[in-house]
Amino acid sequence: MTPDDVVVVGSGPSGAMAAAELVARGLRVTLVDYGDDDPGMRARVPDMPFSQFRRTDPAQRGYLLGDRLEGVPRSGVRVGAQLTPPRQFASRAAEGLLPVRSEDFHPMQSLALGGLGAAWGTACFTYSAEECRRIGLDASALATQYRNVIEEAGISGPEVDPNQGYWWEGAPECQPPLELDTNSASILAAYQRDAPRWLRRGFALGRIPLAINSRPHRGREANPYFDTDFYGDVRRSAYRPRYTIERLQRESNFRYVPGCLALAFREDPHGVELDCLRGGERAVFRARRLVLCAGAFNTARLALASLALDDRVTTLLASAYTYFPTLNLRMLGRPAADRRHSMAQLTALFGALTQPERTCSLQLYSYRSLLLFKLIKEMPLAPWAGLLMSRAIVDALAIFGVFFPDENGPTKTLRLGASTTSAAPDVHIAYARPPAQQAIQAELEAGLRKCFWRLGCVPLGRVDPGLAGSIHYAGTIPQSNPVNPRFHTLADGRLGGSERVFVGDNSSWNWLPCKGPTFTAMAGARLVAGHVTASLGERQ
Repeated sequence: MTPDDVVVVGSGPSGAMAAAELVARGLRVTLVDYGDDDPGMRARVPDMPFSQFRRTDPAQRGYLLGDRLEGVPRSGVRVGAQLTPPRQFASRAAEGLLPVRSEDFHPMQSLALGGLGAAWGTACFTYSAEECRRIGLDASALATQYRNVIEEAGISGPEVDPNQGYWWEGAPECQPPLELDTNSASILAAYQRDAPRWLRRGFALGRIPLAINSRPHRGREANPYFDTDFYGDVRRSAYRPRYTIERLQRESNFRYVPGCLALAFREDPHGVELDCLRGGERAVFRARRLVLCAGAFNTARLALASLALDDRVTTLLASAYTYFPTLNLRMLGRPAADRRHSMAQLTALFGALTQPERTCSLQLYSYRSLLLFKLIKEMPLAPWAGLLMSRAIVDALAIFGVFFPDENGPTKTLRLGASTTSAAPDVHIAYARPPAQQAIQAELEAGLRKCFWRLGCVPLGRVDPGLAGSIHYAGTIPQSNPVNPRFHTLADGRLGGSERVFVGDNSSWNWLPCKGPTFTAMAGARLVAGHVTASLGERQ
């Protein structure tokens, strides 16, 4: 049997985009994936507004709370607590099959069809030349691939305003921006009345680019503004990587193989063999090239398990994340329009805007469809009083999620170890931010509180979901590795010490910006796919 040209591991945002680029270039591609999914639960979410099915659907408990109340967190704030029952498949298989050992760093991993992109919030950002330099990416080459990602995924861009260059620069025109909800529109209007002064304070705010259709695109419909985006994929308006996989399955040079847990690879002068566990039995896939897009932790797990290294340890990157519930005073007693989407409405940067290492990014959400019980649980009131209070303030709540950049170093390590619970080896994570990094975060948060007050948004508290709470991870096989210099990636994405294995996801990044990584990671995966093609000899 003739081997494939390329085997891609993982169907997340990077894996889907790498496969799309390779298939478009005429290569024979097999995408190997575990591919957990829950289409039945997803299909239970009605094609109607949230407010309508809350009044009329007798089956709503199943998809809002879960058949076993799995959508009701018992206590505390955990990583992934925002996942509703129809989205919980995104992490459920990984919890047992991809073991992580740590005292205080508990990342969300995924073995789902679409990877973490199955529950991605769809926020999209381009990176500046300075951010790309720190990461190790070619900013000029990214521009072309940004266009290809936009064409594949469909992006509703920000409106033209003086601030958009901070988070959306060098990308072509997109679909028109999505409509703002009443709450966020009032905040943006307050900002724009004195935008120059805000910029002098280092605070730039505007509409956020999202991978959500504002008009039909590639057979997917426009967002209906039903406020159900946290639950189902009604009309497929928000991009999910599985849509790309479904499209590729109609191509003769693409094969999708689900049910596989990738464990290790072996390289020889003719190609690469990938060992997997499938249905309890060993399955082997052979290709001329292998592209690892299994997510930052699992890509590193695979590579550390496969290479002959003296020490199976590496570094990692994870954005610090906190969020601030605030009360938008302009909305008290004011009715909010029912027509809205659930994802982030606005974005902002705050800090030394020309120094990305001293800047944080914000995403602003309103609150309604995640249900009042989550608010009541956090209030120091009796449940009946908490319910009354929540009903009174829900339309005025503005949630600012705040992300901070990260740099690698010796206090942030991932080490491979034997597992007694899974066929995949354990990873042991020790993660601590240096005092200087913590001081910058504290300074930025103090400045943000002042900004919230000036915007008319009264901070109600600060929530820290833990060290891994951002779900923005990268840098486990960086081009420059301060923990294990032999374990690294070359500039073209090739795994150091290898001729035929490439790293296609953001495991190869040297630095992690405060802005969300997914959009640029997808463009970067397509860049690596181009290098893979070149290594085989360009095929027309």
